[in-house]
Amino acid sequence: MPTRATSSLFEQLPIGAYRTSLDGQLLQVNTAFLRIHGYQSQAEMKADPAAHRNPYVQPQRRVRFAELMREHGQVTDFVSEMVRLKTGQTMWVREHAHAVRDEQGKLQFYEGTVEDITPERASRAALRKSEALLRNLLQTIPYQVWLKDIDGVYLTCNEAFAATLGVPPEDIVGTRDAHWLEDRVVEIFSMSDRWAIQAGKAVTFEENTPTLVNPHGDLFEVTKTPMRDADGNIIGVLGVARNIQERKVAEALLRDTTEQLELAIMGADLGRWDHDLTSERGYYLDERACQMLGRDPQESELARAWGHLVHPDDLASAMQAMRAHLTGVSPAYQAEYRARHTDGRWMWLSSRGKVVQFSKEGAPQRMVGTLMDISGRKQAEAQLHATQAELEATLKALPDLLFEFSTEGHYRAVHSQNTDLLDRPPQVLLGRLITEVLPKDAADTFVAALHEARATGRSHGKQYSLELPTGKLWFELSVVRKPTVPGEEERLIAIARDITERKTAEEAIRHLAFHDTLTGLPNRRLLTDRLQQAMGTSHRKGEHGALMFLDLDQFKQLNDSYGHDVGDLLLQEVARRLQQSIRAVDTVARLGGDEFVVLIQDLSADVVEARLHATTVGHKILASLNEPYVLKQTQHTTTPSIGITLFKGENAAPSELLKQADTAMYRAKANGRNTLCFFNP
Repeated sequence: MPTRATSSLFEQLPIGAYRTSLDGQLLQVNTAFLRIHGYQSQAEMKADPAAHRNPYVQPQRRVRFAELMREHGQVTDFVSEMVRLKTGQTMWVREHAHAVRDEQGKLQFYEGTVEDITPERASRAALRKSEALLRNLLQTIPYQVWLKDIDGVYLTCNEAFAATLGVPPEDIVGTRDAHWLEDRVVEIFSMSDRWAIQAGKAVTFEENTPTLVNPHGDLFEVTKTPMRDADGNIIGVLGVARNIQERKVAEALLRDTTEQLELAIMGADLGRWDHDLTSERGYYLDERACQMLGRDPQESELARAWGHLVHPDDLASAMQAMRAHLTGVSPAYQAEYRARHTDGRWMWLSSRGKVVQFSKEGAPQRMVGTLMDISGRKQAEAQLHATQAELEATLKALPDLLFEFSTEGHYRAVHSQNTDLLDRPPQVLLGRLITEVLPKDAADTFVAALHEARATGRSHGKQYSLELPTGKLWFELSVVRKPTVPGEEERLIAIARDITERKTAEEAIRHLAFHDTLTGLPNRRLLTDRLQQAMGTSHRKGEHGALMFLDLDQFKQLNDSYGHDVGDLLLQEVARRLQQSIRAVDTVARLGGDEFVVLIQDLSADVVEARLHATTVGHKILASLNEPYVLKQTQHTTTPSIGITLFKGENAAPSELLKQADTAMYRAKANGRNTLCFFNP
């Protein structure tokens, strides 16, 4: 058992500590461990059934932990995602553990620590994001920026610097100045690098030596700053160069700092203010600020109380910003508020300023700052909000399903008011994979569309079906790649349109193209296709098939005597009886009028047996069609004449086989009707 001193240390550890039995049961935990998992005491934890569950979000992590303990007797820096036992919230932890043995070396229990590193993980993620932003910032800086190590080897540079050499940045990394420039210039650059290193701080100088990278000898302002490692050792030099030729020309025209400032303010269309903090009415606007508010420029001499122009609803936030600067919480004062123009309208102003004068005791006495009219920006923001609201309303009005997906197929957003088109609520879909939600065929179609859109920018026309409580529905996909900014998750926008009505109409049109409208039987076109397939099957199997041509005897008399509606009912009943007389593999078709064709497949390879089989089916049909018909409460009778031709393989065209069966049918009629005859060449 652990000593009292050990137990005391165990309890006072600032991170979670635990002891477990060899089978993984918790024996002892400290207060920090209880706090991590949301418990007030060990008694509360023991009474909670959830405390005995596997805390790892990925169960295999527990298996891996056990394997490491068995193999090495300890685990170090074991990072996993866990669930807080009481609350169920997820967190990231780092574990250290070792096996405890007695004096004889027998394994007693496991002892370890667990540290909540969720904030650390979040900080690292934020750091990586910041690094990515800094890299992007480096490339967007218009000045030339580069970084060398202590030996003068380029570590990185931006596009602006690489452009001067006419090569991409990656071609410069790893080279030295001597690779690109003449010896004279290399020595000048090296000397300034050594200057910055010796100074141990940023040095700024102006350079206009004509070189390969500065053929016109423009004046550049160059700043070189020594870069240090965590221990303060200089490891390289960061250089920034900007062309100040134009600025120098401008400086020649602007002789003093006051004029420069005035021109800058005029160029930015800013007004200025001066605030004497020691006086209640010590706030002054310059002439441009007065004009901005529609006031007489002479009012620049008028002392005002600060805040008298601010909209009442904005005064509190403006005062809070002022107080934050005056108390040192923020380095500068910045506020946006509405101010009354003399024409009665409220205009938006951005006010920025700083304390420029303090008393001997350090109390702020005077502030100066600028005013900018930001009414246009505020109007644009309002329009943006209105556009967003309109977009949201449009999304709600869409009859289609609109999804956002990650490139791996995770649902990120679902926009649809017609939830009847979904097989589960939208909130259940978020974060799940398509393959976890949709049936395989539909999921495969969806994933293929996402991959195509990711590769080409869009995908259109892929279709899938779902069995929903309302029935089977068909959908057509349109997928596009969503524009993103650097560092943002790549996403795909998918619209699933309900095309069930269109598919139903297409199926109806297809059915009409290949089926008889009266009886629903295959028509001549479909019969020809199936006959061609049957001949191919006969060729592969070496078996006979048979084609029967049926014509109803005296059908015209029945039509003339009782009308076409009765004749149509008779044809429909004949079609039904013919279908009941054959197998599923066989086909009954109507060619038109009272002419029907029966295609029989998979007869014997022996011609005699095949003929006998066909004869049997023919007599079965004769018997079925000879039964009386009750049509509109009136009994009718009719008989068929049947012509039969056998085929084996593809020796004849389908049209030739139909002609043979037709010839045999006329032989049956000549023999007295209500009988069958085989074709005899």
